[in-house]
Amino acid sequence: MTLQMIANGLLILLLIVWIGVRQMTWRPVVLSRMWRSPLILGIVGLALIAQQVKPASITPLDIAVLVGELLFSLAVGAWMGGIAHFRRLPQPVPAGKDGRDLAVYESRTGGWGMALWLVVVAVRIVVDVLASQAGAHLASATGVILLVFAANRVARTAVFAARLERHAAVGRMMVE
Repeated sequence: MTLQMIANGLLILLLIVWIGVRQMTWRPVVLSRMWRSPLILGIVGLALIAQQVKPASITPLDIAVLVGELLFSLAVGAWMGGIAHFRRLPQPVPAGKDGRDLAVYESRTGGWGMALWLVVVAVRIVVDVLASQAGAHLASATGVILLVFAANRVARTAVFAARLERHAAVGRMMVE
């Protein structure tokens, strides 16, 4: 077992716990903050890929595996955004430490969201093992793990934001 495999395992475990807790608990919705973590994960993932992977070593199989994995992660993320529950707070609450952002809604995806998250992780591990055996070594790069998880969070946030916008518009129409 290499040091990179151990680091990747710890990274996946940390992400499972961090996102799992966020899936299961009601959290104030501030869309600008929801976009922050996938943006950070994506940037760090690309930076790690640039450091760890030589462009000459990337094969068509590497690209195919990466694209397939990203598409799968985007699809599951969109599904997660579609099943997310949200509820209106009786009073807007400060959502940041500085109190500038106000949350009007809370959200969570609950058990189904957690199950889908575990599917993403399981597929990620299986793809890593199978791709490495087939000679696609890009799949095992730590940066790819972060990109896949960032793609999941981007799709979830995009679908969730669209649903929330429609929900808020319906709420405004009912008040008028």
